[in-house]
Amino acid sequence: MPTSPDRKSSADDFYASLKERASAIEGRYRSLTPESARLNEEAQSFQPGGSTRDAVLRQPYAPFFSGGEGGWVTDADGRRITDLWFNASSLPLGYGDPGVLAAVHEQLSRGTAFFGPTEPDVEFARLLCQRLTSAERVRFTNSGTEAVMVAIQIARGLTGREGIAKFEGSYHGTYDDVFWSVATGSLDVGPVDRPVPIVGSLGVPPDPSRTLVLPFNELGATEKLLEANAHRIAALLVEPVPHRMGLIRPEPGFLEGLRAICDRHGMVLIFDEVIAFRVGYHGAQGLFGVKPDLTVLGKIIGGGFPAGAVVGRTEVMAVTEPNRAKRVPHFGTFSANPVSMVAGKATMEALTPGVFRGLNDSGERIRRELRRICEGLPLRVTGVGSLFKINATDLTIRDYRTALTVDRRWQELASLALLNEGFFLTTKLHGCVSLATTEEQIENFLSAFERLVRGGT
Repeated sequence: MPTSPDRKSSADDFYASLKERASAIEGRYRSLTPESARLNEEAQSFQPGGSTRDAVLRQPYAPFFSGGEGGWVTDADGRRITDLWFNASSLPLGYGDPGVLAAVHEQLSRGTAFFGPTEPDVEFARLLCQRLTSAERVRFTNSGTEAVMVAIQIARGLTGREGIAKFEGSYHGTYDDVFWSVATGSLDVGPVDRPVPIVGSLGVPPDPSRTLVLPFNELGATEKLLEANAHRIAALLVEPVPHRMGLIRPEPGFLEGLRAICDRHGMVLIFDEVIAFRVGYHGAQGLFGVKPDLTVLGKIIGGGFPAGAVVGRTEVMAVTEPNRAKRVPHFGTFSANPVSMVAGKATMEALTPGVFRGLNDSGERIRRELRRICEGLPLRVTGVGSLFKINATDLTIRDYRTALTVDRRWQELASLALLNEGFFLTTKLHGCVSLATTEEQIENFLSAFERLVRGGT
């Protein structure tokens, strides 16, 4: 439901109180981080914008990090900061886990890369097939983005169709056919039953003819769009827990409905669990009880090193087998490099069902306490498992369109104010916990956030 005019005015007043302190918040940040400022200025001479990763950018500049231990990072100015994002959620054990370090050190003495397969990639493939009920075969890549690209090629090779379908607001990497309707910042997205495809980058060809954009959590509209285009759609790509929509849950029956549509029309259902694999021992598909044909993985499966994977059913993955006359080939100089494989295997072995329960209990506790703190305020808390997000809006976040209503400036300032207090989240207030996150760190973060929204930080 839309926000009433009176409530909208109250929300604007709430956001304005922090915005009025913007200069003081930024000034304090600058005083705390002179070395990061110097490094940022130097980086501007060699890297566009001062960084090679757009995701880490923030105003007035990003903190430079020099080290990490457990649930802490140290910045270039020597400040010890509670990390609540762990390199985009990719370090579920925290920094410097002894088991991961031991596995990596042993492998380093043997070699970092070979022009041939190694036992670690076989062992890790076996583990992933045991962990994901939909996985029977594995192809390793160097990143989640690359895994998406390979998965789409597999779907096209299997079906003989060119088109793909994705949901507005979902990020699947910067591959041309998926970099559409990601995070436009605009409400000009068309009607919910016919979303307008919006190109995500100046470098992407502005022709969406191969990409059908769908509305998340709107099964009826999605079904009609897919049925009208079924003859050309090879794959339906979905994040079971959409990151840029606020780490929200699919509504009951939504994923099941997508599975039925794909079965009916011969489309390949691809789950993007690059982030969502973190939500449980069997990933998001285990949590929600829906089996995709293919799953793309990344982040936590590398144990802190670059890694990605496409996993899926034998008959779907068979199109990549080398003994076929017509096939989907897959190369990669550093794919399945043994360092990433042993680090990933050590990480996944440490993430037992009991560890996942503990992580998810901590995530739920943070969400519960944040909701208590935010009660009566124009703030909404979302998240699943060990992931959480604070949204500066008075609306319930259920899809891309409600996610677009957040006050981005308030979120950015809140993130910077929390960083001044020693807590690192994204500029959009995404966060997560790791196995190394302590109760004291959680309590201190919640206290700092409560002071912030009460006007004290």
